[in-house]
Amino acid sequence: MTTTSRLRSQIEKTLISLGLIALSLVLVYTQWLQKWDHVIYDTHLKQWSHPAPDDIVIIAIDKQSLAKFGRWPWSRQIHARLINILHQADSKAVALNIIFSEADQADFQADIMLADALRQHGRVVLPVLAEQDHLNARLTETLPIPMLANAAARLGHVDMELDEDGVNRHIFLNAGLGTPKWPQLALAMLEVEANNMTQAALAQRRPEPNPDLIKSWVRDHSALLPYAGSPGHFQRISYADVLLGNVPPETFRDKFVLVGATAAGLGDSLPTPVSGFGQAMPGVEIQANVLDSLRRNALVQTLSLPWQMLLTAVLVLSSLFLYSRLPPGGALLVIIGLLILPVAISIILLRSQLTWFPPSAALLGLSLSYPLWSWRRLVSATRLLLAQKERAQVTLHSIGDAVIATDAEGIVEYINPAAESLTGWKGEEAQGRSINTLFHVINEQNREDISYPVSRCLQLGRSITYPDHSAVVNRNDRDERAIRATASPIRNQQGEVLGAVIVFNDVTETRRMAQQMEYQATHDALTTLPNRILLQVQLQGAIERALRSGLQLVLLFVDLDRFKSVNDGIGHSAGDALLKAAGMRLKDNSRKIDMVARFGGDEFVIVLESIHHETQITSIASKIRTALEQPYMIEGRECFITASIGISLFPKDGQDAEALLKSADAAMYQAKEKGRNNTQYYSQEMNAHAKKRLLLEHALRHAMELNQLVLHYQPQVDLNTAKVIGVEALLRWQHPHLGLIAPAEFISLAEETGLIVPIGEWVMQTATIQVKAWHKEGLPQLRVAVNLSPRQFIEHGITGMIASVLERSKLEPCYLELEITENLIMKDLENSVATLQVLKSMGVQLAIDDFGTGYSSLSYLKRFPIDRLKIDQSFVRDIATNPDDAAITLAIIAMAHSMKLKVIAEGVEIEAQFDYLKSHGCDEMQGYYFSRPLPADKIATLLKAQ
Repeated sequence: MTTTSRLRSQIEKTLISLGLIALSLVLVYTQWLQKWDHVIYDTHLKQWSHPAPDDIVIIAIDKQSLAKFGRWPWSRQIHARLINILHQADSKAVALNIIFSEADQADFQADIMLADALRQHGRVVLPVLAEQDHLNARLTETLPIPMLANAAARLGHVDMELDEDGVNRHIFLNAGLGTPKWPQLALAMLEVEANNMTQAALAQRRPEPNPDLIKSWVRDHSALLPYAGSPGHFQRISYADVLLGNVPPETFRDKFVLVGATAAGLGDSLPTPVSGFGQAMPGVEIQANVLDSLRRNALVQTLSLPWQMLLTAVLVLSSLFLYSRLPPGGALLVIIGLLILPVAISIILLRSQLTWFPPSAALLGLSLSYPLWSWRRLVSATRLLLAQKERAQVTLHSIGDAVIATDAEGIVEYINPAAESLTGWKGEEAQGRSINTLFHVINEQNREDISYPVSRCLQLGRSITYPDHSAVVNRNDRDERAIRATASPIRNQQGEVLGAVIVFNDVTETRRMAQQMEYQATHDALTTLPNRILLQVQLQGAIERALRSGLQLVLLFVDLDRFKSVNDGIGHSAGDALLKAAGMRLKDNSRKIDMVARFGGDEFVIVLESIHHETQITSIASKIRTALEQPYMIEGRECFITASIGISLFPKDGQDAEALLKSADAAMYQAKEKGRNNTQYYSQEMNAHAKKRLLLEHALRHAMELNQLVLHYQPQVDLNTAKVIGVEALLRWQHPHLGLIAPAEFISLAEETGLIVPIGEWVMQTATIQVKAWHKEGLPQLRVAVNLSPRQFIEHGITGMIASVLERSKLEPCYLELEITENLIMKDLENSVATLQVLKSMGVQLAIDDFGTGYSSLSYLKRFPIDRLKIDQSFVRDIATNPDDAAITLAIIAMAHSMKLKVIAEGVEIEAQFDYLKSHGCDEMQGYYFSRPLPADKIATLLKAQ
């Protein structure tokens, strides 16, 4: 380095040093950074709290007291009572932080009582206040009325200083109009308590009045108040509790007692460094803090201005001295350490010497010293970076893939032709722009911008690969190409990151083919919903999210009721259309965050995440069932379906996806067994029930071939003649191990599995053969009633099967009565009427079973070629006692007779039911009142006896 260069460098360093020191001193003198000093002071003060002393007590005029004694101000008789109580309790000193500037107009005697109480106590201090009526008005000194001022042991001022940010940090030990003749209120308490006037007396010097300041409020002995804690730190006792005797007198013995307002809107509450955001501290509690600090000799003095300037200059100059002797890396570490030093010195002085040193000016000077001192080094590094960039551009231009190079700030410096083609930006337009503006990359799946790889590459100094499903959007926002991209750092010889290079290539066609194959593998081809494979994956992810969030995860297993009959009845193409429509409704009536998948066949699964309450589950399940129940227009015809829903909860009903699905499936089958079109929650009992159901299904498949099925017959009686005129064939299952199994336990199972079709044919064949045998024995010409199940009725060839049964049994058709429920007929009205007309033309009799429980109307009933209505036993049970059941029964009888139909009542069990039905014109009955269902031989005996 030449002599001239050294001289220039030395001059620059000297100017930097002098400039920083001058700036720091100006900041100290002008206090421009005072608000930052306040922040540091307040932060430390909040950590400097200490327990409140036991001998300082606040009697609070709070909301409870206002509610007890009424609106403020109160009668001074109340305050006199309080002083008397404190006197009897032998309190050490009392300060009433209440201004008694006017006589009590309503009760002059109250002032006398209060004055007497003050004299008797002898250690009560009253406040003095400086006030202005309005802006620029003459300042007045507000004293207690003479009667009370003379009775008080001492007067003390309650003047508080607010800093420019509106926070109270300072107090003045003495203040007054023209001369600081009044001690601070807490100081006055100490003077009263300590007649020898130790520190308090020394602190209170009262100079002679200054004629120039006679109309001014004068203060002296300013100090920072080190608050003991946040509002409520000192012991508070409600004014009302004291006067009502709820507080033992011992509470105030040998205690300093401060009385003042804490209720909102009454007191002189002020923000303090320890109050917290938006909160103020009542003036009486500030006085308690002053009293505590005076007694502990803990008031804080601000370091004098000359000493502040000297200490700040030394700190700033020390950093400049160290920079000249350290390498760049070491200098950076030094500045970090030096930035801590002013704050540390400030805290040490505050803690040990009760002296406050504002550190902000020193902090700013130290912060500016490093960049100003190192600017030559930065210029050199910039030149080196430019050289490196030139070399990198030559290299990158020869790469075949798309390449973009940036500087350390992510500003584009180079773009090759392939990148120009994919981004739509030319080289001269791209340079100088931010990489995030030029290289607009998004996630193809969620459409969110991907801008972090380059910034992470620059920050971490290592290669970052763009995530899968990245796509670059062309400048015109119309062309979008899938890419595979990597951002790698460019370094100088020292290993410093100078920028980044992004290398990317077009993989649009490759990704499109992969996505198509993935979609086909994970989605149902018919409904386009996720399939079982994707459901397993997504469900496992939902389980992991539920574990992290703690929210409930729910599985709904939805099965379309009797879909097979719809599929078989109107064709597979219509069934597919119905499945698609049902899947669409499930999707539309689920939340956006829920997953709807086709599990297989007519089964769907819905995954509900982030469930807070069980009512949400019930609401969603109900909404889904209601949506599925709405009619569908399939190939020009109206179709109806319902759904059975099983519900399982994580983790109660399963710890993994497979267990949850199994539990929901079991709950769904329980819903079907309970009559379909309902919702069931999984329970542990369902496992046992499911196993029993599987065993029962297996046994039922072999029941006919093993001759385990039997028929019992319940007599049907003419109410007028009391003669048996028919029987109803009722199926029973005589299991070798389980005993006699009731129809309720296996008929629905037979219906679901399709076994009801061969079983139903066996029942009809056996019943007709038995009735024909009774006829041949010369017994009465009975008819036999056989129930047709829904599955049988909608089966193709039902009429041919019945004709074949009658032909084999040789029974005349008029002795066979087929019972069909009205709900079954109404599900497909047109086809049902056509089937009934064919059966009627064959000569068989037709009856509507459980009449009154469905939804057929009179207009539809007229279209059915039926012979008999069967009143459901739910109406017969209370017919003699329930007017509603009686009215419905009478209406059915009257309607049937008007249509030339017979009426038979089932479930007749007592004489009163029998008499009522007979007296009101019912034609026939069956039930325990006459006979239980009997085996065939018992029916023969009954008929012979008749």
